[in-house]
Amino acid sequence: MIRGLLASSLLAIAALGATAAQAQVEIYCKLRSGGSALECQSTGKDKRVMTAEDITNFVDAGEVAAFITLKSKKGIERTYMLDPKAPQYKRLGEVKRNSSISEIAKAKTDLFNEIEKRVIETSDKLDAQASTAELVLWDPGLSYDKFHREQRTMVAELDGYRKNRDKVCTSTPAFEQVSKANSKLQQTLSNIVFAFQTPGTCMSSFKVFKDRDGSIDLRQLDGVSDQYRESCKK
Repeated sequence: MIRGLLASSLLAIAALGATAAQAQVEIYCKLRSGGSALECQSTGKDKRVMTAEDITNFVDAGEVAAFITLKSKKGIERTYMLDPKAPQYKRLGEVKRNSSISEIAKAKTDLFNEIEKRVIETSDKLDAQASTAELVLWDPGLSYDKFHREQRTMVAELDGYRKNRDKVCTSTPAFEQVSKANSKLQQTLSNIVFAFQTPGTCMSSFKVFKDRDGSIDLRQLDGVSDQYRESCKK
């Protein structure tokens, strides 16, 4: 029972995680040597350099929720969210409604180029602000780093739990108590079935059938009390 509840919880967590993954997209970028262009890759399990198709998918995701993490010239990682209400996205919507496939693809590429330019400009400005700080440092990138460190710890703990969930399930006092009760019940039922199937007993005519896996459908025992009164209680 407890294992079933834990399994259901894990499935629910996995389902929520899958839903969140479908709802948003994040890419990770570094500045190229010239500092005026980005080298980006998709995040998650399938980490790889972005293709032209990935770029168009990322731009489309920006209409819902898309994030871009950039490692700045000063080495600070900051995450930016695309604004689906920006004028650029409104123009893209008009292109999608009135243009050909090739024109739409070009519009998406142009929009990504503008996103790239704006992110670099914003990153440089934040680097400049960070360099003027003295004694007490604050930067949104520092908060992001802290969050990711904590997230990595949480994910590691969750992965450890997933790998050892069978051991965890059987190590709780409540589960051990249920297991002992189930074991006693199983032994009692085995004794009852043995008595039913032993020739010469007053219950030998009461047939109990096993399934292919050796289990017994307990609904077969519904008439046991009537059989006992008729055959055994003299």
